[in-house]
Amino acid sequence: MSTVEGKKQEKRRALLDAAYELFLERGTAKTSVEDITSRAKVAKGTFYLYFQDKGAVMQALLGRVSYQLLSEACMAVEQQTELQTFPDKMVAVIDHIIEALRRDTLVLKFLERNFVWPGLDQIEASRDAEPLMRKLLTVVMSSPEMVGRTEREIYQRITALGSMCMSVCYSSILEGKPDDIEAMKPVLYDIIHKALAVQK
Repeated sequence: MSTVEGKKQEKRRALLDAAYELFLERGTAKTSVEDITSRAKVAKGTFYLYFQDKGAVMQALLGRVSYQLLSEACMAVEQQTELQTFPDKMVAVIDHIIEALRRDTLVLKFLERNFVWPGLDQIEASRDAEPLMRKLLTVVMSSPEMVGRTEREIYQRITALGSMCMSVCYSSILEGKPDDIEAMKPVLYDIIHKALAVQK
């Protein structure tokens, strides 16, 4: 990477880091572009070289936080050699993410119900998908439960399940609705197992 490119990446990272700190401290609505550039110690005009608006920063951060949660969950699940089936592995990944968000409710408030499956939606369009997502897709496609399903169908199913889990996670942990998260886990995991069962 050239020095110029390296400096560009540093500035972009500084803006993202500053925005993330401020979003956690104050919330997105109460954070301005000026607040972000001031915290990142860059000129206001620099912000617009990297992001169209505050919403674009938010999307980039949602992707980054989701990726980190997913990556950590996958690494943890890889250590659990007793997990045999894809649905069991999927439940373990979701459970790891839920527990991480239960421990850090600031991150949960930031994510709200918006977990992003990083790059998964681009897999069909590009065989050069992000390595973690390509690895995950390989595991998914080779599982007996997914035989006969297209990549698009698998993407739709996993995205729907992930969105459902995030929504339940948010309302259960932060609001106790419709019940606390421990009471909701068996319901969630039963739905996941049924949704990922072998096709007949």
